Amino acid sequence: MMPHTYLVFVWHMHQPFYKDLATGEYQLPWTRMHALKDYYGMAAILDEFPKIRQTFNLVPSMLVQIEEYAEGRAADPFLRLALKPAEELTPPETEFILKYFFQANPGRVISRYPRYQELYEMWRAQHGDPAGLARRMGPDGLRDLQVLSQLAWFDEIFLETDAEVRALAARGRDYTLADQQLMGRKQQQICALVIPTYRRLAASGRIELSVTPFYHPILPLLCDSNIASVSQPGAPLPRRFRYPEDARVQMQSALDYARQKLGVEPAGMWPSEGGVSDEVLALGAELGVKWMATDNGVLGATLNR
Repeated sequence: MMPHTYLVFVWHMHQPFYKDLATGEYQLPWTRMHALKDYYGMAAILDEFPKIRQTFNLVPSMLVQIEEYAEGRAADPFLRLALKPAEELTPPETEFILKYFFQANPGRVISRYPRYQELYEMWRAQHGDPAGLARRMGPDGLRDLQVLSQLAWFDEIFLETDAEVRALAARGRDYTLADQQLMGRKQQQICALVIPTYRRLAASGRIELSVTPFYHPILPLLCDSNIASVSQPGAPLPRRFRYPEDARVQMQSALDYARQKLGVEPAGMWPSEGGVSDEVLALGAELGVKWMATDNGVLGATLNR
């Protein structure tokens, strides 16, 4: 009999906390963009493969951001300008769009949409003159860029199965303000699907959900900054600080969030950046965590190999 190999895929879903608590605005769009392209689709595709089991590690501070986008309470300058009527854009706003709305892989993403590729070639030829480029594109070109730069991040599932999204993609150019508004509504709807999808799959036993400490702190350093000298002897260290009680709160808050929002009692935890120490492992055990994930480098150093 051939020996069996047990292979476990652990997908780590993480974004920094982009919200500026002073202004209430998100500084960068990546939580929203990856929610459109990855966080929903990578879980939902398992419905096509009922025998496959996966483990997803979800960072609570990322899910909080997705919740706010789903509820229409999150705003970032990229989304705000993608939805603003092209005719009303100020010169600084237009320059922002021309600078950042081509942030996609040219060969795999931009070229998929002929109009996006056309605008990209215009940008490549004239990006040093944003005012001249804006005049050349005109409001119609800017609006096409506003829509396509967002649509390019939509998961294949929506491009294939959502009639409104499919129609937007098929249209390809000459978008209207109504199209912009539809694109914004679809983003909110997709974000609203993320957490319920993980909750549903976990409840059915199709996936295991683990968590990371709530705001992604480096737990060993939070417990004791001097622990750095164990892995890096001789490294210059700051004035020592020890806040193991804060580490406990970060871990407990993550476990509580998973119970409340995902309907699970996580058995596992992916500590931020795979950072572990004896003190961290002891805290996890006290809180009921049965496994933690780290990497081969940490394991090798621990075993002196």
